[in-house]
Amino acid sequence: MPGQRVGSRPWPQVVGVVALIVLGGCAVVVVANPDRLTETTGTSASLASRSNWDLATALPTSADFPAEWGYSLAGRLQRAKPLKSVASSERPNSGPAATYAPAPCASVPRLLDHSGGALAAYAQVDRYAQVVVRDAVPIDAAATGEGREHGPNARFAIWAVPDGPARIANYLKWLDQCSSYRVTNYFRDGQVKDERTVTTVVETRSAAGADAAAAVTRTFTNETGPEPTPRYHVAYYAVRGIVLECTVYMEGADLDLVTRLGTATLHKLGAL
Repeated sequence: MPGQRVGSRPWPQVVGVVALIVLGGCAVVVVANPDRLTETTGTSASLASRSNWDLATALPTSADFPAEWGYSLAGRLQRAKPLKSVASSERPNSGPAATYAPAPCASVPRLLDHSGGALAAYAQVDRYAQVVVRDAVPIDAAATGEGREHGPNARFAIWAVPDGPARIANYLKWLDQCSSYRVTNYFRDGQVKDERTVTTVVETRSAAGADAAAAVTRTFTNETGPEPTPRYHVAYYAVRGIVLECTVYMEGADLDLVTRLGTATLHKLGAL
């Protein structure tokens, strides 16, 4: 059920009303199903058992951002099956698989490729574009360097995963070897498309209210062209069976705003 803002406040308000109606229906189902009610009672219950729209209520709304920003929210009525790890060569309309150097960095952590996880809810904002979000990409291109996008923008994704704290710990261990690595991307005909050096700095390794957390800053340096050097600020929070991922391609006051909203989302999830 995607919603978008196209330049004025009334439409998101209508979407919000529709979402509340959907949530009301879900509430009736919960009351009628004692087993599920037992699963979700108390702060120790897994959030993965909550509906996508239950989880989406924790995400920022269009009213949290400046009126001129594009906003989109997506949450499937039925959660998709967990993703398998998908190599870039297996994705539609792609060329040969991206190559990594040094070689150990080619083993992309599950926190980045989302294998075994299922997307529950997703919100995106963009400073200049009116965005429509369908789903998060199968692999986090903003983490691996396998994609390129125009900013400034920010994304909030909630993933249902069975092992969030372990994924974060594994990612931090991977960064011990791969805090800086090179990614080479290819066109479909096998020609080199671009080469990027990805440098990651770990900012924090914990957060109040999270079972496990990590915040990093990633910088992408293009080795084959005059493209700008983007910098992403990304936070991962594991909370009772889900991982909240906040990716921010912004700076200054905009970054501060989105970072605060990411923390607020974490606390809302913890209260569910």
